Amino acid sequence: MAPVVIPIYFDYASSLCYIGWHIAARLAAELDVEMRWRPVHVAAQYPEWNQGALVGGDTRAKIQRVSDETGIELQIPDRWLDSRAALEGTLLAEECGCAVAYHREVFAAAYERGDDIGDRSVLVRAATVAGLPMGRFMEFVATRRGAQGLAKVREEARQLGIVGYPTFLLGEFPLTGIQSYETMKLLVMRHIERTRDRLH
Repeated sequence: MAPVVIPIYFDYASSLCYIGWHIAARLAAELDVEMRWRPVHVAAQYPEWNQGALVGGDTRAKIQRVSDETGIELQIPDRWLDSRAALEGTLLAEECGCAVAYHREVFAAAYERGDDIGDRSVLVRAATVAGLPMGRFMEFVATRRGAQGLAKVREEARQLGIVGYPTFLLGEFPLTGIQSYETMKLLVMRHIERTRDRLH
């Protein structure tokens, strides 16, 4: 039987999405699920999202609190990251079958090494390590071939009523934000059971 697919709406610019990525990876390793990451450029969805602005003290404290509660450490960026090109790159990574490795490398660059993923050289390095064909990736990003696809996912998220990131879509139930691993595992297991019951 095929794994149950769980869409996750995310933006690399969100530190909480990095924590969610760790939780999702553990769930995928332990349960019969496929995590399908759906890229949303939050700065395009919310004009007040100021890319390049300093990450304020209250926000840093919130991120650190979630980090402490989940036990997932990260480097909190000093400024909000420009994630547009990185997010567009996910669409090519999916086409090439490199999506899991690409997510891992981009998240690691931003939140483990403290690199600026808005810097094209940083993004190219992550894509290279992930196994994307480099000429094709550079042309894809330079020509903005992923812009339409990114806009389509943003509209999809809007129609689903998704307003925060990450959001795990469990059937018709959007689970927004970060829960403990134990809570997430319980909710996902119930979702798997409900999904498979409907198929019988």
